[in-house]
Amino acid sequence: MNTPENVSKKAPFYIEPIAQTNAAKWSYFSLIFSLFYFLNFIVSYSTYTASNIATVFIIYFAFIIAFIKATKLTGKSVIQPIIVIILLSAFGASINPGTNALFGYAAFFSGYYFSRRFAVSLLLVNLIAQVSSALVLDLVTPYYLGPSFACTVSLFVYGIFSQKEYIHACIQQKSNQEVEQLAAIAERERIARDMHDLLGHSLSSIALKSELAEKLSAKQDFVAAQKEIAEVANLARQTLSEVRSAVTGLKLHGLIGVLEKLTNELKHMKFDAKLYHDINDLPAKVESTLIMLSKEWITNILRHSNGNSASVSVISDPTEVKLNIGDNGNTAKIIPGNGIEGIRSRVEELKGELIITQESGVKLSVTIPLTNFAKEQVIKKEALPI
Repeated sequence: MNTPENVSKKAPFYIEPIAQTNAAKWSYFSLIFSLFYFLNFIVSYSTYTASNIATVFIIYFAFIIAFIKATKLTGKSVIQPIIVIILLSAFGASINPGTNALFGYAAFFSGYYFSRRFAVSLLLVNLIAQVSSALVLDLVTPYYLGPSFACTVSLFVYGIFSQKEYIHACIQQKSNQEVEQLAAIAERERIARDMHDLLGHSLSSIALKSELAEKLSAKQDFVAAQKEIAEVANLARQTLSEVRSAVTGLKLHGLIGVLEKLTNELKHMKFDAKLYHDINDLPAKVESTLIMLSKEWITNILRHSNGNSASVSVISDPTEVKLNIGDNGNTAKIIPGNGIEGIRSRVEELKGELIITQESGVKLSVTIPLTNFAKEQVIKKEALPI
């Protein structure tokens, strides 16, 4: 996310397109209120000619197109759909005075996308257009200008507050990233201390016993020397086992840590998100694939899902690992992009299977066999060479 603090004062004011934020579903839901546009049309239907009826619907469809375009653009490019909505509302009043219900949408986009000074300028253009249309079309009545002004000003204020909420979310995300960075540094320092504590004493003991065995051999006390060498071998195996356990814990923390972070992001975006995990040690290549896949898919949920519930589960046994990610959003058709195709190819490289289903939502199921990695996971326990 980009916030005004991240750029210089001379840089253009930038807000992400509404369609790329969690507010997208609510902005489209607000179109329900645009149906007030048809109120006067329905009440006075008998006075409309066939050409007027066609014009009423053409204006409304043009408004919908401009509205959708405004939700997908940002910066100066949003000015065009805003002006189009204002013009449609002003000139459309000559056919249907109900167009006064549409001025407010242009005001909302003005308040949301632009800095305060420029947003107020667009608001003034909007209000001037309303007054001008009322004067030219003899609509200077409380029934036309009253609701129009009230709707425009209130939605403009709502747009400003929505912008503030977005900026606050940006700052919060930046703060969270800094906290995560500090946590990562602290974790690295902890790992360094743990490795030092784990290996320091053991390696010192191995060095001392090896030197003692060398001195005993020089004195031809081979029985005592062999005893020391045996203790060195046992100590080395014990240290190897401890290192393996520590690395296993770090590897599992990597995958589970990523899933916990992604689940928290879903919760932050108002999803009812649940995570279940029950896994053993995983090969590095399998784990990295699952991490990449999880990030890609949950990012898609955050950007495109219209649902409010999600679940993530990962389980494994000695033969395979299964990852399931699902949400209750409704999607007409999923068109695989580079992200999904890249995930599929990596899963296939591991002889795994990827399935996407759309029953009561969208569900991703990935199964990767672990039998091919069994030999890589075995650590031989024969005596160390001496």
